Amino acid sequence: EGGEEEEEGLVPEAVESILEQLLSGLRDSDTVVRWSSAKGIGRITNRLPLELADDVVGGAVDLLAPDEQASAWHGGCLALAELARRGLLLPARLPEVLPRVVSALHYDVPRGTTSVGTHVRDAACYVCWAFARAFDAAVMAPHVAQLAQSLLVVVTFDREVNVRRAASAAFQENVGRQGSFPHGIEIVTRADYFALGSRPNAYLRVAPFLASLEEYRPMLLRHLLEVKSRHWDESVRLLAAQAAARAAPPAAVGAGEDASMGAACAADRAPDAEAATTAGTAIAAAAAAEAAAVSEAEAAKAAELMDEDGEEEESDGGEDASEEEE
Repeated sequence: EGGEEEEEGLVPEAVESILEQLLSGLRDSDTVVRWSSAKGIGRITNRLPLELADDVVGGAVDLLAPDEQASAWHGGCLALAELARRGLLLPARLPEVLPRVVSALHYDVPRGTTSVGTHVRDAACYVCWAFARAFDAAVMAPHVAQLAQSLLVVVTFDREVNVRRAASAAFQENVGRQGSFPHGIEIVTRADYFALGSRPNAYLRVAPFLASLEEYRPMLLRHLLEVKSRHWDESVRLLAAQAAARAAPPAAVGAGEDASMGAACAADRAPDAEAATTAGTAIAAAAAAEAAAVSEAEAAKAAELMDEDGEEEESDGGEDASEEEE
């Protein structure tokens, strides 16, 4: 009987060779090859013993490394999504996998006048969508805050509309299946498919709404000031400055005491600061100053109205007293 169990656990060498080829295919420069490799890995791994299946998962996770090319990150995310969708990504792997998926959600490598990484971020959203279907709420509970905040940064601030919508779909799937995302239904209602179709609308309307929620404001402001304010695209830097001014609490804007803003400005005053970084911080500072001026003007106007109301009440009280004396 023991010999029969060992034979059942053996995997033919041909299968191992095929898996090696498929794992190498995840690095291919052709998107179709990466997609096909990820699909094949998911189907074959689904029929392997659990220990060997976990080894395949480890091979896919290793592709999400800083020294790998964008194609490897894309292929690794596709493979992880296929494996998670089939229940082959074990809960014990989540603490290792989730930080790498979060890094993939923000993957954006400048190349000349453009950047590489849109397909990586889109595939990372697919992984987050697969997590919602693969794990119970109790398993995902320790990771809800990190996943929700990371997804909402992409929902509001990603440059590409298809990535914003993909992140929104992943967030909606997690809200529906996990049920533990803070303010989930309210966010899904406001950050819907159509609201995210316009980049200015996402930055200047959806983002301030999300920043009004205490759970998400620090992460959103930090990303605006540390990442988007030094983005290679000038239009994104402008929107980031306006969004930061609208999203920051009025007291923080007026006092200028935001720690992230101070750190960003200090870094940008360094001699080797890039032009885009310096320009982005200058624009953000100008937007903050404008917002502070508006806040002060509104406060002054409110004070004037209160003074006028107080004077009217005093005059009404004097007239009533004179009438009583007569």
